[in-house]
Amino acid sequence: MEETKDENNEVKQKTEATQNESPVQEESPARRSLLWIFAGGYLVYTGYRLCEGIIKGTDDASKGFLAAGGIFIVIGAVLLVKAVRNLAKAGAEKASEQETAARKMIEENAKKKMSISERAHLAENLDDAEESEAEETSGKADNSSAE
Repeated sequence: MEETKDENNEVKQKTEATQNESPVQEESPARRSLLWIFAGGYLVYTGYRLCEGIIKGTDDASKGFLAAGGIFIVIGAVLLVKAVRNLAKAGAEKASEQETAARKMIEENAKKKMSISERAHLAENLDDAEESEAEETSGKADNSSAE
């Protein structure tokens, strides 16, 4: 009996330790990805503005602006793609961690032994559920015959 209590305490301590560390790790990739999205968007915008003179055919635009604009657009697009991938990866990892934690909780609850009084209450609840279902079906039969 004491061994199971010690094991439960160890599990609780490990769970609390991981929960305390998780928020810092989860927020950092999201913040970094958000910053990359803004930087990539700005580079794409700046690259377009540099290429805009050549596209419209104004006299003061040179081929150097086109080359610089193209480089800015490529770098900005790469930053945007990487940021979106990082966000998706972080979301998938978070979902898998939550699923794993939920499975552990279900397994722990399944292993938990019920006392005699808990079993008696469980049986009472089942009896009540069966009675309510029987009343509902008889009530529906009465309603359909009245129509």
